[in-house]
Amino acid sequence: MNCFVKHCMLFSLLLLGIGNGEKQIGRRRAVPVLYLQGSHYEVGFDVGRIFSSMIKNFMATYENLRDFEKEYKTPDGRRAYDTTLSNMKKRYPFYVKEMQGIADGANVSFYQLFLLQMDDLIGTVNDNHIPRDDTGGCSSVGFSTPENSILGHTEDAFSETLNHFYIMSAHIIPTPEDREQGAVEERFSSLCYAGHLPGYTMGYNGNGLVFSINTLSPLVLKPGNTPRTFITRALLAAKSFYDAERILLDEGLGIGNGFSVNMIWTDSWGARQLYNVEVAPNLNANKSLLNVHKYDKEPLVHCNRYQRANVTEVVGPIIDSSAARLEAIHAHPPPKNRKDIEDIISDQTGKEFTVFQDRDTIIKTITAGVFDLAKRTWSIYINKPNVSEPVAILPIRFPMLDEAQ
Repeated sequence: MNCFVKHCMLFSLLLLGIGNGEKQIGRRRAVPVLYLQGSHYEVGFDVGRIFSSMIKNFMATYENLRDFEKEYKTPDGRRAYDTTLSNMKKRYPFYVKEMQGIADGANVSFYQLFLLQMDDLIGTVNDNHIPRDDTGGCSSVGFSTPENSILGHTEDAFSETLNHFYIMSAHIIPTPEDREQGAVEERFSSLCYAGHLPGYTMGYNGNGLVFSINTLSPLVLKPGNTPRTFITRALLAAKSFYDAERILLDEGLGIGNGFSVNMIWTDSWGARQLYNVEVAPNLNANKSLLNVHKYDKEPLVHCNRYQRANVTEVVGPIIDSSAARLEAIHAHPPPKNRKDIEDIISDQTGKEFTVFQDRDTIIKTITAGVFDLAKRTWSIYINKPNVSEPVAILPIRFPMLDEAQ
């Protein structure tokens, strides 16, 4: 049974309220926000404890996790898991502790949470070199002028993820042991899928970074190398664009799968720069393959395919969807204000694939975000931004940047 059929069956079960321990509740207009302070383990523990029910429910219904567990039980899958975990304990031991805190707080298995972080690195370990019908759907659109910078983003995920996310606003104060291993003080706010590390969605950090992430699907992956969720977790500690570039490069190991990151960097003088970086496994070196583009006049538009880097990708829905969404986005005039951004990320003109996806499909837009740097606000929408009010408006604070002035 292929992945598409399995997800269709699962979605039908969810519509009937079967298998997830709760009645089908539809799209909820709710955005849980948790403010935390403490060490990596302490913050993870509190996230797990407070969102335990949501995390357990998501893990019980997320069909991909069942596939990951099957791969984990194979010799190649277990080898990839053990190698990846060993490398992360060496490179990012404090983030592994953060995950252990989530597992302990939620009273769930650590290995299942780590499988979620590995994602396609474990899901494809036994068929790494054959075409994969990946699915996906995040769209990002932004622009930057001397007057303002706006970044809009649709957070698209498997339908099981609907209503299974939260925002954590954290102040990480590393323990002495964690500092010795490379941890630094962090202040950030990030949307998180239940049970996942923060960073692989959208948010901002206290050093002037506002960001969104687009999943990308290289054909050939490198199991054992750094999962993209660990690299994007590390981005939350980045102090500048050049520091972010260092994190993305991941010298000595390199990323195992792919993504792109859209970044607006604000410096201590208030100047802003807009970037997109496409990140892929480097098949010839122990570092990530990066393609950096800075946007001075033209708007930023990115979906779920490599637009500049020379990378062989999968075939299937993720590419077809990206092509359709890019066509729909470029049918709009270049955005010049916030309303333009809201209109674009609300677009539903596509017949099969839409920018804002709320049909009964495998992939759904679970939320959308608009970052407004002039107002320093992050607005979170559950429904289309151009016809609804934000459910939450979070202030964007750059305390570490402000302290540097």
